[in-house]
Amino acid sequence: MSLRIQGWPRGLIGIAIGIFFVLTSVAPASANHPCDPPNIIPPEVCNMDIFTGERPMQLPVGWNAFVIYGNPEFIQDQHTFFGGYNLTIASTSPFKAGIYTQVKVTPGAGYRASISWGAPNYPDLFGRQLGIDPTGGTDPNAPTVIWGPMHWGEGRILNYPPPDVNIDVRARALGDTITVFFLTDHPQTASYDLILVDAIALYPDESAPAVELLPTATPMPEPLIEPTPEPVVAAAEERVAAVPLPTDTPTATPTATATPTETPTATFTPSPTHTPTSTPTPTWTALPPATSEPLFSAARAQEQAVSLTRSLSADSLLLLGGFGFGGALFFGTSWGWLHFRRRGR
Repeated sequence: MSLRIQGWPRGLIGIAIGIFFVLTSVAPASANHPCDPPNIIPPEVCNMDIFTGERPMQLPVGWNAFVIYGNPEFIQDQHTFFGGYNLTIASTSPFKAGIYTQVKVTPGAGYRASISWGAPNYPDLFGRQLGIDPTGGTDPNAPTVIWGPMHWGEGRILNYPPPDVNIDVRARALGDTITVFFLTDHPQTASYDLILVDAIALYPDESAPAVELLPTATPMPEPLIEPTPEPVVAAAEERVAAVPLPTDTPTATPTATATPTETPTATFTPSPTHTPTSTPTPTWTALPPATSEPLFSAARAQEQAVSLTRSLSADSLLLLGGFGFGGALFFGTSWGWLHFRRRGR
């Protein structure tokens, strides 16, 4: 007995059910492609279907590579859930690397970065992470980068609704450009290890929290401003202290030059020359031999008297003789009076 539903055989019913499941599973995927709006990354950049460069550095249009450590290859590949091309990052040794793109945005608006395809061949050996720099910087090590959760282990599609695997990250733009990063961390290797990357999108999302980078950045200049006056004061003090030092150096140089140079001259080499100056005094010692005669000898007195009388005139001699006679008379009278007085006693 064959099963019929309103005249339909059982085989046709099975075929119809199979077609229904195929249609219901394919239609949402095509209608909800991650690179379609409201995604604001250009479709050719999000799809990663156009590549530039040569192996080992082949990159999708609009993306740039960064390597923190290791030496991975960036390869154009064709293994993606969405069809077309994808980026493959591969190496036989550990590495930490990724890609980034800059997107024009509305300042102050919130955004959410999302990746649909991040499939490693050894899931437990690959960490996968998204980041946003709301300032538009391109340094993955910068403190301005806001990183989402890092996922390790099973999971190729990385934007399932939570609590399934989802590594989306949200941030608010601080300018008219933000940067979207994809990072993969591969600290150990099994053989030729690789990860397939495709369909990274950016959606407006006003649930994004306010960015706290500005409050943390504003106090930073304040300590930088405070030390600057202190070196200025120190420099002024050093300049003031340096002013007397040049004045001391000249005073030190005269004392050093004057005293040592004159001390050799003060050896009094001329002092021996003073002893020859005393040699004239011995020449005057010839007078003492003349003193060996009596100082008031009669012959000498007579000679002096003769020379004196020759030099004097007659009137002078008469006057001199009168003085001599008067003196003799006075002397004789005085002697007689004294003699008479002594006898009267």
